Amino acid sequence: MAAARAIVKLVYCGECDAVSTLATLERERCQTCGKPAVRIEVPRPWQYWGATAVFLLALVILLATNLPEIQIRFLVLLPFLGVGLVLSTWGMRVSKQRALDAGRALVKGGKS
Repeated sequence: MAAARAIVKLVYCGECDAVSTLATLERERCQTCGKPAVRIEVPRPWQYWGATAVFLLALVILLATNLPEIQIRFLVLLPFLGVGLVLSTWGMRVSKQRALDAGRALVKGGKS
C-alpha cells in the first residue's frame, strides 16, 4: 500500500554505501554500481509540504488576481518557483540522508 503512494523510490546499496533515487517502475538496483539494492521507506519531510503549499499559494494568487499581461503573471510566479524549487531540492536531500542512515542501520543490524 505504501508503495502505491510513493512518488519517488529510494534504494540503498550496501556495496557502495549509496542511496539511489528511482522512478516507481524501475527495478531496485543501485545507479552507481548496478547491483541489487534494498528499498528504504522514509516519510516525506516538511520541506515537501512547504513546497506544495508555496505552489498552491502561487496558483491561488494567479487565479485570484486579474493581471492582464502574461509577462506580469510570470514575474509574479518567479519568486514562488524559486522558493518552491529550493524547498523541494532541500527536501530531497533530507530524504536521501534519512534513507542513507536507515540503510546503514539496516546493514549494520543484519551483519551482527
